[in-house]
Amino acid sequence: MTNSNNNDDIRTLLAELTRSQLQTQQQIQETQQQIRETNATVQETQQQIRETNATVQDLTSDVNRVLARSAVLDDVVLQLQENQQMMQANFNEYQRHFVQHQSIFTEHQRTCAEHQRTTNAALNSLEAILLRLIEIIGRGQS
Repeated sequence: MTNSNNNDDIRTLLAELTRSQLQTQQQIQETQQQIRETNATVQETQQQIRETNATVQDLTSDVNRVLARSAVLDDVVLQLQENQQMMQANFNEYQRHFVQHQSIFTEHQRTCAEHQRTTNAALNSLEAILLRLIEIIGRGQS
């Protein structure tokens, strides 16, 4: 019976070994499938990383262009502010000159009116003198 027990034990061991080997092969196949899925995921992730890198490079390029344009616009704004200040100073100076010229013009108008009155008075005096001379000459001839 020992031989029969030994054979049963061997068969049992072989059955367990076969079952264990089948489980191990199943686990190896599952692991290989997981490795294939992981490799596929890694490849997808690498593709996404490449796409993300390309997007980041595009965005970086856009940001650099925007920053360059911003620097140019900042320079333009600064120049415009300087020009506006200069123009405001010129306007203030021209306005001051205009007020001075307007005052001088008003004075000239007043002086001209005074000269006109003086000239009219002188003409009236000359006319009176001339009439008096004509009257004197007219009497002297008569």
